[in-house]
Amino acid sequence: MPNANDSHGESKVIFEDEDWLIVEPMDYDSYLYYASGNMKLMWKDVRNGELFCIVNKDEPSESGLKTYMIFKDDNNKISYYNWKGSELSKIGFLESFPEDILPQIKDVIGVGKMYDLLTRIVNGEQVSSRWMENVDEAVYDFKYTPKAPIKSKIDLRFDESDYIGLFNPSDDDMWYYNAITGNYDTYEWEDDYQATEDFKEGYFFNQFNEENLKKIRQILSIISPQSVELETDEQKSEAAEKLIDMFGNEIGNIIYEYTSESNQCKTRGFNKMIEDDFCNPFYNYGIITKHCLREYFTSVGMLLALYDTMGDKTLTISELLFRIGSDMDITGWSEYIYELDCVDFNQESFDSECSRYLDKIIDKLEDESQYEDIYAYADIYKRLDSKFKINNRYKTKSGREFFYRGINVRNNRILIDVFKKEGGMESRSYDEQEFENFLVSPDLFEGFIRIN
Repeated sequence: MPNANDSHGESKVIFEDEDWLIVEPMDYDSYLYYASGNMKLMWKDVRNGELFCIVNKDEPSESGLKTYMIFKDDNNKISYYNWKGSELSKIGFLESFPEDILPQIKDVIGVGKMYDLLTRIVNGEQVSSRWMENVDEAVYDFKYTPKAPIKSKIDLRFDESDYIGLFNPSDDDMWYYNAITGNYDTYEWEDDYQATEDFKEGYFFNQFNEENLKKIRQILSIISPQSVELETDEQKSEAAEKLIDMFGNEIGNIIYEYTSESNQCKTRGFNKMIEDDFCNPFYNYGIITKHCLREYFTSVGMLLALYDTMGDKTLTISELLFRIGSDMDITGWSEYIYELDCVDFNQESFDSECSRYLDKIIDKLEDESQYEDIYAYADIYKRLDSKFKINNRYKTKSGREFFYRGINVRNNRILIDVFKKEGGMESRSYDEQEFENFLVSPDLFEGFIRIN
């Protein structure tokens, strides 16, 4: 390739060997010669700063030289470009080169604008808070200490999601974090459907206190005496099915209160886990918590020492903390999210709401206008429940299909929806004997049809 000191304008050679050339173009002609094809129109953007071209002498591109570029603007902000003209992160840029040329490239990169400003402060240059804030977006406030500049205080502020991002969480981690900590609806760790199924299995009786269990046994003594002891799984399941069938609204509200409180307490458990793990992880690095996940403070001396320890003086503060945080291995909650414990379940509130809805059920049972004969209802329910479950599809002996809809507590008639021969369905109600006749010979007993 042509020598850097030929007729292609003025340039300053920083480094050259058989494979690589690092050169600083000093004028427009030199820039046009060394810049990659996609970068040739950027002269107006890069002329007011420092531009360095890193040329791969062994692998010229089809459009000319294969040139990588480093640009430092007046504020010492550093931008990196590959040989196609695409901007890269510093890490991505350095990964484009073999190890033997990296020391020379890092020398050219030098220090970033934050490190440069910190060294100016230590050397006695008075810096305003506005200046510091303009240099790095993580800086919220700065208080210069004239007698001891190295102790000048730097306040940092982050958006909570951006702060969590300093620890390199996975996309799944962040999905759960944003869903659980969002400001809209409480995250559904448990949904009403699953909670209802759990209730039907009899698991909910363990959630009731003694006072409410006493009320439940009082209710069961009327509607399901055989299960009132609630000792066996069968008794618990039978009692639960009966309660939800007869008092769907009240039991549904009890289930809702439980799932709502359970969801809230598990969200509190998640937030506690996040705070425990992420509130103070940089304490040993001299970065102190003011407001968990949001506000922190440090000193000029501490931050300079941190830069020196990490060995990269070009990073922003967020990039510096990301280097530290991504090595802490404290993310990965998406893998055990449903193993998190509930924190401070509000049992008192749940017990109070349960008591209120159970009292409503008792009031209904004591109101004669609500039921024709509650004891007769319980007897019919017990006889049918072993064969028929509400909202399930069945066949008569002759093959006639129907849906069993339950028992109307106001008149103790059995409710079904029958599939008509000509298509569609017909709602019917039977007393117990009529229903038995229907099961044996539905066509013979069509005359007993009642709708309510």
